[in-house]
Amino acid sequence: MPSSISLFFVNFEDERGRMSYYWDRLQSLDVPVPNTAFVTLEETAEGYDWDTGAILDFMANNDYDRAFVRTQRKAATVRLREGSFIHRRDADAVDETVQSLLNQNDQQWWPHGGGLVVREWLDLDFCPFPNHSHHPSIRFFVDNGEVVGQTPHDPDPFEMVCDGHYEYLESVLDAVEFETPREYAERIAAEFEESTWGVDFALDARGEWYCTEFNFNGVYWNRAEERYWNTCGQGDNEPWSPVEMHSAALWDVRPDESSGPDGRWW
Repeated sequence: MPSSISLFFVNFEDERGRMSYYWDRLQSLDVPVPNTAFVTLEETAEGYDWDTGAILDFMANNDYDRAFVRTQRKAATVRLREGSFIHRRDADAVDETVQSLLNQNDQQWWPHGGGLVVREWLDLDFCPFPNHSHHPSIRFFVDNGEVVGQTPHDPDPFEMVCDGHYEYLESVLDAVEFETPREYAERIAAEFEESTWGVDFALDARGEWYCTEFNFNGVYWNRAEERYWNTCGQGDNEPWSPVEMHSAALWDVRPDESSGPDGRWW
């Protein structure tokens, strides 16, 4: 573990939080990622305009009957199935899902980053219960070209799924290899050595690992809590989070309120 993790002050509109910022470099690596396309999104006086046809074309061209949608910055923040899961290749289904996505994220003051991202649907359902998602996943923290930590520290695939998991997936869980995503994370760390990130990997129901998410590992001032928070959740890696490691330096540092956007953070 390094003696220090880099400290970056950010807000949720930071360019490094947009998927298009890192996507081309990530896609060039030998790391499995979901098939992905970028779709235009424009703000209007009435709300938003998006290209429904482009999403349907992506699904049709890849023979997908379902898809996952998010903004450039985040998936649906409250009701994931309503706002990010497109359950059928149909214009009404697409529009209902995108509208819910944007409504949810607006209510939480999340910027959309100027676009939508539509992706192949990964089967992450290890149990039959629709109100939660339990699947093996791991977040690696990379800094200055190295993997410096991970959460959970000691992953156990059977502890990552609920007791009601599908029995036919037990052979998948028995065969889970956590060294594989670490190798991928090391490739990512070497490519993105100029900065610090949380990199997420999820295991699908076929036993394949995918890099699903990047989060810039900075700190931001939470206005409601009146303290600094990490932009990237640390899990059991918390003692090495930027907020904890740089607590002495952050003690008397406060942002200028006039410089922050309306809402709960900047």
